[in-house]
Amino acid sequence: MLKLLGIGVLLLPVASTPGDFARPETVTLRRVPEGGIQPQVAVDRMGNLHMVYYKGDPGHGDLYYVRSRDGGVSFSAPLRVNSIVDSAIATGNIRGASIAVGGNGRVHVAWNGSHTLTPGRVYGKEPMLYTRLNDAWAACEPQRDLIQMARGIDDGGALAADAFGNVYVVWHAPRARHRRRKQSARLDRPLNR
Repeated sequence: MLKLLGIGVLLLPVASTPGDFARPETVTLRRVPEGGIQPQVAVDRMGNLHMVYYKGDPGHGDLYYVRSRDGGVSFSAPLRVNSIVDSAIATGNIRGASIAVGGNGRVHVAWNGSHTLTPGRVYGKEPMLYTRLNDAWAACEPQRDLIQMARGIDDGGALAADAFGNVYVVWHAPRARHRRRKQSARLDRPLNR
């Protein structure tokens, strides 16, 4: 079980058997690498910690990915997640990226894009962006916008990946006359191999 706390990450061990929950465990507080903010964490089935965090100006910054194989004692060198510099946002209701680990351990990330990506920097037309780690785990694939209609994201999105290679992203966007509706994208082909 993981809880996120301000600029640190609170790491709580996961019980392997029901009896383990009765045993007191040590809670460890770790700082987000490089002074990053808005960390999101996922754990794969091997126990590796995967973290995405935000750095930069709140209106247009970058997302970074790190991995820990030792419970957060040390982290890999950071990889920039967004392929276009300053294309992430961390203001208002937008609270960082979402991260998920698919069945084969592939890392997926979705986030709200900044207004720097819209022609003329028009507010309210920001994209919902997605990427995943490449096959070599050396970089993220180029980001892509998932919104096909109804621009104007209201709040952040959410991301899930299953063991069968399906990836799901959901977000909230307006309809005509300011009514809101949930939108989603199921990526058109399995992304885990």
